Amino acid sequence: MMKFIVVLFVFCSIAVQSQISYANLQDGTTGIATGYGSWGNYTVIHEVEIDVATKGLINFYHPDVAVAQLPTLFFISGWGRPAYTYEYYFHFLASQGYSVVNIYNTNPASIVNSYQNSLDMIIQAAETEYPNWIDTTKVGLLGHSYGAGSTIWVGKHLFGDAHNYGANGRCIFMTAPWYSLVITEADLLNYPENVKLLIQIGNDDLNSSGLYNTSERAIRAVFELINIPNSEKDFVRVYSDTDLTFQYDSDNNGTTETYHYDASHYISYTNATNSNGDFQTYDALDVFAINRLSHALIEYTFNGDLQAKNVALGNNSVDQINMGFLTDLFVTDTPIITRAESEFHYNCSDGWGGEWYLQNACSDTDNDGVIDVVEALNVSNTNSSRFTIYPNPSADFLIIDADFLNYNIAITNVLGKVLLKKENFSKNKLNISTLKTGTYFVHIENDEYKTIKKIVVNK
Repeated sequence: MMKFIVVLFVFCSIAVQSQISYANLQDGTTGIATGYGSWGNYTVIHEVEIDVATKGLINFYHPDVAVAQLPTLFFISGWGRPAYTYEYYFHFLASQGYSVVNIYNTNPASIVNSYQNSLDMIIQAAETEYPNWIDTTKVGLLGHSYGAGSTIWVGKHLFGDAHNYGANGRCIFMTAPWYSLVITEADLLNYPENVKLLIQIGNDDLNSSGLYNTSERAIRAVFELINIPNSEKDFVRVYSDTDLTFQYDSDNNGTTETYHYDASHYISYTNATNSNGDFQTYDALDVFAINRLSHALIEYTFNGDLQAKNVALGNNSVDQINMGFLTDLFVTDTPIITRAESEFHYNCSDGWGGEWYLQNACSDTDNDGVIDVVEALNVSNTNSSRFTIYPNPSADFLIIDADFLNYNIAITNVLGKVLLKKENFSKNKLNISTLKTGTYFVHIENDEYKTIKKIVVNK
């Protein structure tokens, strides 16, 4: 009897869930025919939604194949965004042959609790609900908005010693990320370095008040401090194409509306209205910016595909930034933020109930694309003295340009171990040729001034 019920359920799921493809693109384009970002060959089955009392909802998508443990992608929804609003994206990922689990917090008002709820639901899905489908040794964490920000905390625990998910491959894909809360500098500096990280922001990520959403400095703080080599992470900006328009009848009433390719806060949505009250289309911008890059990141992470790396983490390669008929992406390892904090709805310095721990790592006073970590590691008593250090990255020496003379200087590794120390230093050139390739922190202190700057040594 049990076998009959299972077969009947699968048949019903296929009948309802197998129709999504690039034929559903609402701008009339055909998507990507081959390569990264092209639709996979598998029919997708969407299992019955699981309601986890007081926590949220779990939705599971998998290819229509014999039951087997598959590399798995856990996607954490944005605030107030259940599974159906990302339906096309989940089908795209599962069509590649991966298990896809959507985690949706139904009541994310308490950030600490909701982050924990996401982690708990991921563990429940992997170890209780679908253990025969989920390969916990190959795991990707994906998310949008609030969910994107939460991936850093969730990854700290999921990839850490307590669970050790992703031992054979782990990545994080963040799109339009909101704050990464309850994370400290120490957490980021000790993050597993074998994570592949792609952070993607929309250049016109505006809310209904005409302000940009979360301060990009907040997201840049995570990108700069996290213990992942530059070769394994990229910071990507997506641009709108307001001069390219298409017609679409959003409510099927026979009247078409004009849309353009909008690099906003809302991406990869099916026929749905976003929280600004705007109908969201599924179009070529989603295909080239979201599907293509995340697909390549996943292929590189799970299969070691170096061609895929050149697309996902190409450090501004042609293959990475090329968006077909749309505007090229901008990719960097040292993001410089030019917008004033007053232009953002959620500022980098906002406390958010004491759960935003990285406020003091959000400054870039010399606008060199490297965060000036003042107070970030229990450093205090600072003043406004000017201090610049270059070249960064460097191999052999540092030039220290400061408007003060004698000072004490120390260089530590990410664990805080002092590797080089000079007292009453008065020169402007420091030999660092003994340091190996890696990330370090330069500590500067005199009677009135104390600060830290992050440097990269690249031999």
